[in-house]
Amino acid sequence: MRPAIALAIISLLTVLMAVVGVALVTVLAATGLFEDAEWGQDLLGGQGFAVRLIAVMLLSLAVIAVTVGTKLAAAILGIIVVIKGDGKLRIGASLLLAVALMGLFFSFSMDGSMLSGTFESVLSVLATLAQLVQWGVSLAGIVILGLGIREVRRARAGYALDLR
Repeated sequence: MRPAIALAIISLLTVLMAVVGVALVTVLAATGLFEDAEWGQDLLGGQGFAVRLIAVMLLSLAVIAVTVGTKLAAAILGIIVVIKGDGKLRIGASLLLAVALMGLFFSFSMDGSMLSGTFESVLSVLATLAQLVQWGVSLAGIVILGLGIREVRRARAGYALDLR
């Protein structure tokens, strides 16, 4: 039961981190903060450049480590729940395991400078749709896993009442 609960929590945190990341990028792009030429020159040049560069690199490495760590933890917990669980626990864990493994071993990227406008737009829409499907499958897996956890708790509570 504990691996199933941990899997649900980690998967929910992974989805929330992805949604917050997309929202943050969208807000930063809409405000045009990174498009200011003076801001870029101030960041990349001047006094303290090495410290800022190291800080950005360490922050990037931390984000990568947390992302890979949560996906790896979700994959391991998913395998444990698929093996030990049954019914809805197994179905929910299978969905979450599939999402974790897809995100851990596969990625999608494109270089806009090499693509034409229409083709780039189509690939951008497909990438967005793939991300939405991934979030949808993750949320469906979390819901099904939660229903399975509730079933197991009710069954255990009923079994405990029968023993009295």
